[in-house]
Amino acid sequence: MVRDGRGGILGTLRRIPPRRPFRHTWRIDQPGRPEIVGRNEWAAGDSATEAVGRVAVKAAIGLVGALADFGAEGGDQPSRPRTLEWTADGEVVMVSEGSEKVTVKADWVDRRLAFAFALVGDR
Repeated sequence: MVRDGRGGILGTLRRIPPRRPFRHTWRIDQPGRPEIVGRNEWAAGDSATEAVGRVAVKAAIGLVGALADFGAEGGDQPSRPRTLEWTADGEVVMVSEGSEKVTVKADWVDRRLAFAFALVGDR
């Protein structure tokens, strides 16, 4: 539960356990607003066909990147933080890249809840 400086409730962050083979997801409940659902960017979409298409594109991009880096000096490359698309009623209202970068896209989303997510981190 996230509270303001006077103890008033701003909303709730919930970490939802994973369904294999996927990782956990997130929910943000902001009073008086629709539930905000955080999902992997490639899994977001209205249909299974869209999700499969995104997975295929990400895999192809990853393969090309791996081939381009083949034999590069420096050993292991740092991994990119997981990107989540946060949706409410089918609209993307926020995007997060790990806990380092959170972009709020809808005016009605309380930025203090986005900040709380960044503090908790996507672990």
